[in-house]
Amino acid sequence: MAAPRHHRLRPRPPAPAGEPGTGRAARVLASVAANVTLLTALLYFYGLLRTQEFFAYFRVHYTLLGQTADEIFGRGVNGLLLPIAGAAGAGFLVLGLIRTLRHRLSAPRWQWLLRVTTPVAGGCGFVLIGLTAPVAIEPALFSGFAGLPGLGLALGVVLLAVAWHRLGASTGHRRSRMSVAEWVSAYTLVAFGLFWAVSDYARATSLRAAYETAVALPTQPAATLYSAQSLNLAADGVREDLCAQPDSAYKFRYTGLKLLLQSGGQYVFLPADWRRSRGTAFVVPRSDKLRLDFAPPKAVPAPAC
Repeated sequence: MAAPRHHRLRPRPPAPAGEPGTGRAARVLASVAANVTLLTALLYFYGLLRTQEFFAYFRVHYTLLGQTADEIFGRGVNGLLLPIAGAAGAGFLVLGLIRTLRHRLSAPRWQWLLRVTTPVAGGCGFVLIGLTAPVAIEPALFSGFAGLPGLGLALGVVLLAVAWHRLGASTGHRRSRMSVAEWVSAYTLVAFGLFWAVSDYARATSLRAAYETAVALPTQPAATLYSAQSLNLAADGVREDLCAQPDSAYKFRYTGLKLLLQSGGQYVFLPADWRRSRGTAFVVPRSDKLRLDFAPPKAVPAPAC
């Protein structure tokens, strides 16, 4: 009788491990997508508030103008370009300083620096977050510092989250580190602080821009509006003339106007001597029955059209 054969069991080959950089690349892409989305929302939010506040200064409701998303977004980019550049530059300098210190200092001194700065960052974060409470209750306290309360809240949350993360990493326990829910909560608070800052900054800059526009009206080109029908534009400094030519396509002429904006099929005109205390703004629908002429600011219109 033949002896039974014994077969050696070969161990199964290990499952192929994923690419070492795949997880990190996914996290980087998710972070970039989230931050780009937040930045886009902030730019549009600023542009929308800037549109509302700017035209409200001239007593024109922004919904009448039919502003497109491109116009609102472009206004947001124009208004936040310098603040974003300043914030990015400051962040780049801080990160560069951290990298320089990490390479220049020895490992013991670097660890000592982290132990000292971590509680300091956490304390500063608590102070900044605590300062936002009286501002939320009484906004007039920081009315002269547009955007600072919101930025203080966002920076305080960032400092507190970094300190919390560093303390968890120093203990070596995985449970001591911030969880996904905590990171999401921190990100939400930072976003809230940024929207708060953008809201305050938009209102302050919009009022200043509207005031400067009103002051500069006398230096803007003089607009002469021709119409096939009477528009009944009555205001101080605005003159209506009836054209004498019987075969003229435009029977009425209006002088003493300044064009503020043309958008969404609407013209917004202001009297040349517009004042906020008594000025009137005219919203005129754009049509083929209208014609616009522009002349130097101090040009005198012809006596007859």
